[in-house]
Amino acid sequence: MGKFLDKLFKNIILIFVLLSIFIGCGTSSNSTHNDQKSYYKPSIANTFQWQLQGNINTSYNADIYDIDLFDTNISTIEYLHNQNKKVICYFSAGSYENWREDKEKFPTNILGNNLDGWAGEKWLDISSNSLKSIMQDRLDLAKSKNCDGVEVDNIDGYTNNTGFSLNATDQLNYNKFLALEAHNRGLSIALKNDIAQLTKLEPYFDFAINEQCHQYNECQEYNIFLENDKPVFNIEYNSIYLDDDNMTKLCNSSNNNHLTTLIMPIDLDDSFRYDCKDFIYDKFKVGYGSSSSFKFYDNRYLDSTDLMFGDFSSIDNIVDFNQTAFSKLSTYLQKSRYIVYWVTQGWQTNWYDLNKTQEAIDKGKVPVFIYWWFGDKLMNGISNNDVTSYLQDVDKLQDFLTQLNGEHIIILEPEFNKQNILSDLNQQTLFISAISQAIDKLKQPQRKISLCMMDTGNRDLNDTSSSCGYCNCALGDKSEWDKVEPIYLSLIDKLDFISFQEMIGQFSRDDSDPGTWDNPNPKAYTNEELGIDYLSQRIDNFATYLKNKYNKNVFLPYITIATATWNDTNSDGNISSDEVNATGWDQKASAVYKDLNSTNLFGYATMELFDDPEHDKGGYQYFMDNEYHLGIISSDINNSQLTGNIHFKSDIIQQIFK
Repeated sequence: MGKFLDKLFKNIILIFVLLSIFIGCGTSSNSTHNDQKSYYKPSIANTFQWQLQGNINTSYNADIYDIDLFDTNISTIEYLHNQNKKVICYFSAGSYENWREDKEKFPTNILGNNLDGWAGEKWLDISSNSLKSIMQDRLDLAKSKNCDGVEVDNIDGYTNNTGFSLNATDQLNYNKFLALEAHNRGLSIALKNDIAQLTKLEPYFDFAINEQCHQYNECQEYNIFLENDKPVFNIEYNSIYLDDDNMTKLCNSSNNNHLTTLIMPIDLDDSFRYDCKDFIYDKFKVGYGSSSSFKFYDNRYLDSTDLMFGDFSSIDNIVDFNQTAFSKLSTYLQKSRYIVYWVTQGWQTNWYDLNKTQEAIDKGKVPVFIYWWFGDKLMNGISNNDVTSYLQDVDKLQDFLTQLNGEHIIILEPEFNKQNILSDLNQQTLFISAISQAIDKLKQPQRKISLCMMDTGNRDLNDTSSSCGYCNCALGDKSEWDKVEPIYLSLIDKLDFISFQEMIGQFSRDDSDPGTWDNPNPKAYTNEELGIDYLSQRIDNFATYLKNKYNKNVFLPYITIATATWNDTNSDGNISSDEVNATGWDQKASAVYKDLNSTNLFGYATMELFDDPEHDKGGYQYFMDNEYHLGIISSDINNSQLTGNIHFKSDIIQQIFK
């Protein structure tokens, strides 16, 4: 029995030893690049800011700040951390810089040739042990400053004329050393450039920083990082990307490939910055609207994209086709960023040519789809069955628009702030639920979604009621604008931006007594009652109000100023053709567009390009006969259809597409 126990004890010891060896081997085999300590790992969804010179601008809505290790004081890093930002600290690991505080540590025998274009900077001998010791000190400094990670620059010296006989193996060994030393200190680390060794180095690095992969057609090389859920932060310096169309093409390509791209100056001094994830918001730009194409005589249609790019083949032999006028119009429309398509209840996929829309995206344009499904039904309320039908149609829209490759916008339910939705809590709850579910169905990385309200309320120049919130009510009506707050606040986290529409005309249904659907009561308003001469300022005030209230960017997806005026000369309360002046408000409209350049809007689009002699026929027609004067271009009419003899209203188009 004693021998048995002795043997059993020895076997247990042997098993324990073998198990220890096995566990040890397992740990050892993974130690080449696995974490020694926990550390921050960026995600592909993160936003990024990079500034290496000047006072750090801490105001950007970026998840990660990449800043200079030496030049940034710890108080700035602490401030960024308090703002829930992560901080990456930059230093050069492959070059000597004669202005750094640790420059005396570098032996002269490891200093090589000058870096082309960078005064005071020399390549380093990365095979030197003394260099590794200096880099360990720099990593210690990053740790002591509470950096979350590091960006090590110039780690592709073997591909340059360094003055040393360096090869790819030297670079691999050095770069792995940097990664392991960073991880040992609980720091994440970025692989900067070194494109030829991405595959071999990816396991050791947590994310990548690239310069100019779009310019040099190298972005596809970074798939190895993206496939392993590691972000790629790309910077482009070429000034061609400051052009609006080139920027849009670049950003569509970047977003399609899940890169995070910034357009910046090569000095990285924050003199300008454009972020492809939010490039739509970067510049104030304009656009124009339609359904998708424009109907002309003999039921022929001109696609809105063809009009922009000057292809008139579908209508070039219609009645009185004016080639000169259409060519002039096309020249202006090429300055558009946005092309607006209306998607109404009962829409069909064959109404829209997505191939042409894709062509517009490829040429740097942004399509905007205004999804007006409930529409004026909201005046009478919606039911659970309506919501069910709506969400089924949302699925159809999602399937349809998924074919697009590039940035585009969906504007949900313009004019949603009907009285019934605002005053009936049950209706409001049902509406919020419908829109929330719709956004969940439609959300995509390349798609931005908004919910659009009307600019309702008092416009009277002579009314100075405090409820308007301005010195007169022509400048805005905050008491009315406030009414949508419960709806927006319920959805704000799902909305990419806030939008509103602007529609005004000298005559329309009487606000105090609009009449029935089919028998409207018209009213001609004075300029003071409508505040038309203050409209551009009102729009800016409204945009400022929305931006401040909801902390979101603001867009005006459609604006229309009906250009006809009416004078009831016989006082019979009916609109007759001889009482309507089709150009009565042309100059008023021109003046509004001339001044409409709000710093609180990122853009706007006109509702209608051409007057439509049948606009909203059979619908509510709030503007009555003025519905036929909502465009910025008029045309001769033949049998209630447009001819090709188009006319520019005053200088409106010049004011819009400056």
